[in-house]
Amino acid sequence: MKKTWMIVMAVCAAFLFTACGKSEKNTESVANTGTETTAPATEATEAVSQEAPGNGAEFKILTGKVREVADNLGSMTIQSGDKELIFDLSGAGVETTFALEPEVTVTVIYKGEISGSDAANAKPVLILDGQENMKVQELTGSVVDQAMSTFTIQPESGTEVGFIKDNCEGLDSDVLGTAANDSNGSGAKVKVTYVTVTYDAGSMSNFPLRVEAVK
Repeated sequence: MKKTWMIVMAVCAAFLFTACGKSEKNTESVANTGTETTAPATEATEAVSQEAPGNGAEFKILTGKVREVADNLGSMTIQSGDKELIFDLSGAGVETTFALEPEVTVTVIYKGEISGSDAANAKPVLILDGQENMKVQELTGSVVDQAMSTFTIQPESGTEVGFIKDNCEGLDSDVLGTAANDSNGSGAKVKVTYVTVTYDAGSMSNFPLRVEAVK
C-alpha cells in the first residue's frame, strides 16, 4: 500500500511540473508578442518625423526650371529634382533678367513649408535668376544714403553695402528714416536680411527680404 501511495505522489508531482513549465512558456510568448508589436510602431513614427518638412529657417531657397506659368502670372510650376511644384505668385516680387517661361532656371525665396510635391503652404517672396550657392544673410548698419530704388548702409566695420528697394518686409514703414543732409543719409540703424544675386556678366545685386529697426 505504501509503495502504491508513493507511485501516485510521483505521478502527481510530474503532472504539476509539466503544467508549470507550460504556463511559464506562454507568459514569455505573450511578452515577445508585445515587443514585436511595439517595434514597428516606433519605426513608423520615426519615418514620419524624418519626412516632416521644415528646417527652422524663416526664409528658404529653392532653385529649379520653370515648366509652366499662368497667363496672368498668378502661378508658376517649377521642376526641382524629381518634383514638380506649383507656387502661387500673388504678392511675390519678380526680379529676373529673363522672362518667366519654360526651361528658364529661377531661384525662389519663400516662407512656409514644402511637403513632398505639395507647395500649397509655401509662400514665394521673391523670384530671382537661378543661383547655385545663394544663402540668406544679415547685416546691421546705419543708413548713409537712400534713393527712389536703392539704399545704402554702413556697417560698424567694413565697407558700405547697397541694396535694391523692392517690396520686402519693413520698407513700407519709416524704417530707413528721413534724410538729415544732402547725402540722403538718415543715420537710422537697421538690420537687413537679404540675398545676393550674381548675374552671368559677373555683376551682383543685393535684394533685401526684410528691413527692421535696431535700437
